[in-house]
Amino acid sequence: MDLRERFAAYSGYHCSPSEGVELFREAREAGCPVVHSDRLGGFHLLLDHADVRRVHGDWQTFSHEPSVMRPLVDRPGFPPLEYDPPRHTQWRELISYLFNGATARRIEEPVRADINRIIDSIAAAGACDLIRVFAEEVPMTVLCHVLGLDGDKRAEVRERTLAVMAAAEDPEKGAAAFMDFAAFGIGEVHRRRAQPASEDGPAEDGMSTIARWRMDGRPMTDLEIGQAMNSVLIAGHGTSISGIGSMFYEVLSRPDLRDKLAADPSLVPLAVEEALRLHPPFFGLYRRVTAPVTVAGTDIAEDESVMVCWAAANRDPKVFEHPDEFRLDRPRSPERHLSFGVGLHACPGQMVVRMEMRLLLTELLRRLPDIELVDPGAVEYVFGGGEMAGIPTLPARFTPKGRPPNPA
Repeated sequence: MDLRERFAAYSGYHCSPSEGVELFREAREAGCPVVHSDRLGGFHLLLDHADVRRVHGDWQTFSHEPSVMRPLVDRPGFPPLEYDPPRHTQWRELISYLFNGATARRIEEPVRADINRIIDSIAAAGACDLIRVFAEEVPMTVLCHVLGLDGDKRAEVRERTLAVMAAAEDPEKGAAAFMDFAAFGIGEVHRRRAQPASEDGPAEDGMSTIARWRMDGRPMTDLEIGQAMNSVLIAGHGTSISGIGSMFYEVLSRPDLRDKLAADPSLVPLAVEEALRLHPPFFGLYRRVTAPVTVAGTDIAEDESVMVCWAAANRDPKVFEHPDEFRLDRPRSPERHLSFGVGLHACPGQMVVRMEMRLLLTELLRRLPDIELVDPGAVEYVFGGGEMAGIPTLPARFTPKGRPPNPA
């Protein structure tokens, strides 16, 4: 089977992440920066960094509507990601109000305390699954701090997030999972609206903000509340799990790198960026072409789909020297990788994600400096619905520390 035939069968539902990365490398070496897949209704994959950046800067030609996922499913959109201006503007204002640099600074110390409580709970065991214990728990902790969700909601949110992603390929199940998750968010917001106002005014948590937010001068409808909650909880949880798992894998599979970061925590942010560059949680998302356009010599017709392939663009050798290597000595310009997008639709929560990843690695290496992976060679990436890729399990071991905390 030649390269063209192999790409014709490509999608995140029909291959492994490692197969995808290898296909992208072969296409680049063959001088094919744009390739085509017949899957999911057909789409063009854009592989070069410059082309992907171009698409991010031109929403008029490469629209996010009706969806950035394929196949298309009859469901409400994920705002602001799946909206273009002018609809995008007020949604972006809301999500950016909830997640920004000030948010990251405000919750940093509570998140650090949560991380250390988790470390306390496993320190005496000498072993754990880093995905289950940390990657799944800490992002949910972060969201609980931002939104004001009770801690006992974490398992439910995690379960519903996985259900939405797993059903992404099935139009009927995907729409049902989306609306089921929306109903959860609507219920939480209505509880906030029913609470009597205190003398100090409404609480400043994210759920209360959504409860009193106004769209076009009116309170948000139930549908809009559900859309907002789905966007925040799914984008802020599943993608963070993937990024954290990749960071742990890259650092803890290299004892020399682990020791270097433990000795100099100021290098940890560089490790965070390299993990995100090499392993974007989403391989890419889709755009709809609104007018005939040519990209890298390939003519693309109106209403065709393109996938902006971050997993390929982040390994473009024209931009990144030795692109397949994890290196701390890359130039300090994290915006060069495209894992958070760029421009109008760039991820508004990226500062919060960077904060939680930095704290996790810093505190883990401070508390358990000899932690290592049990079998780095057995680690595999899998697609978990659409183009979202991550590590499902990551067993680690370390020298036990102290005794388990007294449950009393």
